[in-house]
Amino acid sequence: MSPNNRHNTGTIACVVDTECSYITKNPRMIFHFGATFGDLEQEHSFNVIKMDYYVKEVMQDLDLFLHQNREGHNYSYNKSMARALKDAIENPYKVKSWRDIVDEWQEKLYAMNVEYLTSYNFNFDIGVDSSVGGTMRKTHQQLTDKTFYLPRNVDYVCLMDIAGNLFMNRDYNRWLNSLTSEELEQMTTDKGNPSYSAESCIRYLNKDLWYKEQHTALRDSLLEFQLFSHFWKKWKGTIKKEFVNNVRPVHWSNIKKGYSAKKKLELRRGKMNKIKLKKTKSKDFDPNQLEIPLFNGGGK
Repeated sequence: MSPNNRHNTGTIACVVDTECSYITKNPRMIFHFGATFGDLEQEHSFNVIKMDYYVKEVMQDLDLFLHQNREGHNYSYNKSMARALKDAIENPYKVKSWRDIVDEWQEKLYAMNVEYLTSYNFNFDIGVDSSVGGTMRKTHQQLTDKTFYLPRNVDYVCLMDIAGNLFMNRDYNRWLNSLTSEELEQMTTDKGNPSYSAESCIRYLNKDLWYKEQHTALRDSLLEFQLFSHFWKKWKGTIKKEFVNNVRPVHWSNIKKGYSAKKKLELRRGKMNKIKLKKTKSKDFDPNQLEIPLFNGGGK
């Protein structure tokens, strides 16, 4: 079935989350890949398709488990990767090569007629283009020696972009102002700035200030799918008009100043127009790059 043959009964989305090794002398690499596929508009159930895999090539490289100081000396290990290794040993069916993971992911995108691809921090997990370089792009390049391209006919959005500009609105600010100083610490960073993490969004949505993300790829993608469903229900028209295929950075200062969603959108449009003009004049800007398959020139 062609990805252009969309069903009229819902909106199918894929939410990706990645867990990565830390930056050392080795490149940051994905060791845990999670994805949730489903209809954003389902109301009386939560039916989704899931992917939950550990990347074989990364889990086999023990150097990627280690923390290093600036001098390059190992001083500790990545406890998240150690937990992942234990799960991988107990559930060997979760371990696949990166190439097989991406093949399956791409097949599901088209088999399910996915319309929107997203993650909470799109430019970290996936990346709009090679100049941004998300972890999927870097891992793909490192493990296949091929360029990663976004899938054809699938639009993309960034959940963090939507959260920072629409979700964290006046109602959100009023709720923050009602918190005690102890409660407010659960919604701010170590420097005292408003947090705009997915964890903070879930805490506000469920009014559970002590909720903790597990930081495992599948679990986080499931929760972020629920966030996307909430965003879609409330702001579908605005998301289509302002955010689709237009990922912008979130400005924490606008959140800290308590700007309304309307004002943040106005500021976002102003910056967006300048960048669009600059891109149009750039010789390096190629609008057709998103039409190239994931495995460019190599085939399977």
